[in-house]
Amino acid sequence: MFTRKKEEVRWHERYDEDAVKKAESELERKHEEKLARERASRQREREERDDRERRERERKEQQELTKRMTVLRSGLTSGLKNYTVGSKTNIAKQGIGHVNIAMFGPTGSGKSSFIQIAETILLGPEKTTIMTQSDAKEGTIILLPFLTDLNFHLFDTRGFFDLNESMHQELNNILTGRIRPSQVIAREEDAGSLPRGQAMRQGYIPLKDKMHGIICILGHKDPKEYSAKMQAIRKGLKEEGYSPVGAVAFESERDFVNEEKRGRQMVKMSAAMGSPLDRTFAFVNHIATQTKISPESAISVMDILDTALVAAEGYIKVQQQRETYAKEREKHTYAASMTIRDFISQIAVDHFWDEAKVNEAVRKLEDEDIFDVARLRQFWGEVESTLSLGMRSVIHDVLFPK
Repeated sequence: MFTRKKEEVRWHERYDEDAVKKAESELERKHEEKLARERASRQREREERDDRERRERERKEQQELTKRMTVLRSGLTSGLKNYTVGSKTNIAKQGIGHVNIAMFGPTGSGKSSFIQIAETILLGPEKTTIMTQSDAKEGTIILLPFLTDLNFHLFDTRGFFDLNESMHQELNNILTGRIRPSQVIAREEDAGSLPRGQAMRQGYIPLKDKMHGIICILGHKDPKEYSAKMQAIRKGLKEEGYSPVGAVAFESERDFVNEEKRGRQMVKMSAAMGSPLDRTFAFVNHIATQTKISPESAISVMDILDTALVAAEGYIKVQQQRETYAKEREKHTYAASMTIRDFISQIAVDHFWDEAKVNEAVRKLEDEDIFDVARLRQFWGEVESTLSLGMRSVIHDVLFPK
């Protein structure tokens, strides 16, 4: 038979308040730790969820951006590859088979990187000129043409450090075609260390052999430094009808993608070069940064070339108009031996004078012993009063063009 043993009743000998408090504190600590772990877990879950959502959002945004950039790049690239003279602004070719665009800027500013990006996109990697950072630092000493497979040629000019009077003249010789493509750009400081090469062209140089567009490239630290120095160049380019395109070459991918920094440097570049802000761009000097060509930088270079072609056609149009006006002036600068009848008859065609009016004017002048243009010009002050006021004004402007 089971017998229940007497249970021993155990009592604390005394009430230990410290032990109770310690136990309570331990329980409270464990409870707080549990709550903290739960809070941390929930925070981690929220952060992981937010991170997943952010990455998904960025992935979709990048996909959309890549899609837009692909379309933009494809459109720009196709337009440049298929470009023909006049396709931008509908100008007359007049014997111009390709547009010439000159790049200029300090040595190491990023011109070589610009060329390499343009060649890679437009010609393909297999036709890209191999350039290293040392090549870019040394700079070119020859007026080198690039993209010659296309209907616009890009010319790399010799880099400069100081914009003195000789640099202005050198740039002018390049723009006007006096320095030929592939010709050595010799300077006084070379002191015979470079071959003389071809002599500069003299006399009349046709428009097709001149530079039609200009791209100025400065490093992202250069614009402010060159602002005052470029004043004379800005004035000269404006007088000649050039509308330069400005390009800031960043040596930091981080600075390039920073919209505030990029925008600030582009404003400085616009002020330094005199190029409108909508004709001022930025790209990454991938040779200096030793990085791959980014899609954003590639599109920017394509945009620069596209804008330069529009500006170049604008220059060609201005020069064509100037040549037309010059020919018109020559047309009215009649030979001194031309007879009075032939002279007035030719003017009559433009001003719709009838035969009777022509005959009357010829008779009056011949009555004054004026039989050719030379004598009419010589004695104009004495015989002009014999003609009607309207005829007198027209003949005066033809004899003495402004």
